[in-house]
Amino acid sequence: MSKRAEADRNVEGRMQGRFIALEGPDGVGKSTLAARLGHLTYPAAVARLGADGAERELVFVSRRQISATSTYAADLMRQLSTVLWHSGDAPDLPDAFWVGVQAAWFTAHATTVVQPLLTAGYDVIVDGWTYKFFSKLLLQGYTDTDLQTIFRRVRMPDAVVLLTADIGALYDRRQARFRPAELGMHAGYTALSRDTFIDYQQQGLDNLLTYAARHGWCTVALDPGSSIEACVSTLAPVISEIRAATRGSATRRP
Repeated sequence: MSKRAEADRNVEGRMQGRFIALEGPDGVGKSTLAARLGHLTYPAAVARLGADGAERELVFVSRRQISATSTYAADLMRQLSTVLWHSGDAPDLPDAFWVGVQAAWFTAHATTVVQPLLTAGYDVIVDGWTYKFFSKLLLQGYTDTDLQTIFRRVRMPDAVVLLTADIGALYDRRQARFRPAELGMHAGYTALSRDTFIDYQQQGLDNLLTYAARHGWCTVALDPGSSIEACVSTLAPVISEIRAATRGSATRRP
């Protein structure tokens, strides 16, 4: 290998950012906390692509973010976004429909939203990735083998931080804002209520805790009564430690 090629390889390795996901049950605060922990927004980071100084900045990227680096992907992602989050809640379509759309979304997101930032040297933090879907889909009759096949081409995070909290307290904190899907609509529950939310979300959290133990994820218990500032103060050193770790391979799949 020539000195020039070796130097290019070293620069490429040094610039590759780390991909971090916050995971946890619905209502635990993943989006709010990831946004507060990030140094840059996605539009600001994209505007600086190609400029010097991207290394080691932490960018918050919503898991619902539409691509700003590919017009083609953005047009398709707008349609997927409408289907996934803006089409209302009804049990008319089977889970086989929704899981395919989710896999398509995360494939496009990983390829045209997350990866360009990582390549530029940014670290990226997202408010949930496919793990929450893995945990819930296990409650809806899918097996690990099914899910490994469906999501096998989706890029996984380098590190996962699992946020836990008392499920009943999460419901009480924002009960009027939970969707039927978050109350267990797709898992066979009827007369959706606080009880179905607690049962459904706790089972999903138990699955996430199994993944955490299996793969060495960091687990952080949050008090639902704590302020956002207190939760950010708890998580900031955890995220800093993860970012300081050796950059490299993505985390293994669940």
